[in-house]
Amino acid sequence: MNEPETEDTELIAEEIAAKMQEKENSIGDSSYTLYMTTYFEGEKTQESEFDIVYKKPNMKKTITKGTENESVMIYDGKIEWLYDPETNIVQKIKVPEEYQIEIDYIKLFNDILNKYDISASGNDTIDGRTAYLLEAKPKEGIEESILIDEIKIWVDGESWMPLKYEIYQGTQRIEIEIQDLKINTGIPDSEFIFDVPEGAEVVTMNFEDLLNKNRSEERIKVPDEGGKETTMVAVI
Repeated sequence: MNEPETEDTELIAEEIAAKMQEKENSIGDSSYTLYMTTYFEGEKTQESEFDIVYKKPNMKKTITKGTENESVMIYDGKIEWLYDPETNIVQKIKVPEEYQIEIDYIKLFNDILNKYDISASGNDTIDGRTAYLLEAKPKEGIEESILIDEIKIWVDGESWMPLKYEIYQGTQRIEIEIQDLKINTGIPDSEFIFDVPEGAEVVTMNFEDLLNKNRSEERIKVPDEGGKETTMVAVI
């Protein structure tokens, strides 16, 4: 990895951030595969794969891969549908207007800028592509309110899109890689229509109850292969 000169670090980070913001603001729709690996005290505890489709202003579809029965989450901008094929149960959640926000993962960087200080740490290579490495740490005064200690972001030097994230939280590290990214391909709204599978049970959930439950729990417990429990921040 090539390290930048100390005096140039802040300027380089600002330039990269500006190009990323400009690129993010131009995205109307996107599709990609997201690979997530979780480590606890240096040991791998979980691997996940997701196919994600997004369209402005706030429509999203996530398919959890890697299992025989793939779970599906579709959000059409007002209602979120969660389908578990193993139980054949559909959860229907009406999302209040004040919570209807942009939720695309590759657009996460704009949110990071509001709460983190960004610095450049040099160049690297990801899947044969030259990438800039940025490091994000909580801004002074808000560390207590943020669960995440640090985020590393690898940014494609040509497309100005994120290729990889590493999220650090205590002794836990989450690696996220974005592959097969396509943007502005004209994804139709029909992509986000959920058809209830035949025979499935539909359960209507109360959004406020779920929100309060998530706030009280704050983290999701994930059992690893050895039976221990680790925790991770929900990012999908």
